Amino acid sequence: MDNHGVLVGWTHQELGQKLVLNLQTIKQVGTPDDIDRTTIMLTKNQAAVLGNYLFQIAGQTPPIPGERCWLRRVLG
Repeated sequence: MDNHGVLVGWTHQELGQKLVLNLQTIKQVGTPDDIDRTTIMLTKNQAAVLGNYLFQIAGQTPPIPGERCWLRRVLG
């Protein structure tokens, strides 16, 4: 069964080396009472691959971890 809708929200929960991704979609704009929820379990590797794929198709680049600013170094 295919589900189609507009993504309106998401949450996640870490479970060790896995993630539970909860997606919230609606079929028609203006029907907030009809939110569909889909739960997907992924490994952290799958989540990284998906994230990189989404950056690529959106024409964006993933953030590059840089040197921590002085405040983060002080506060940990």
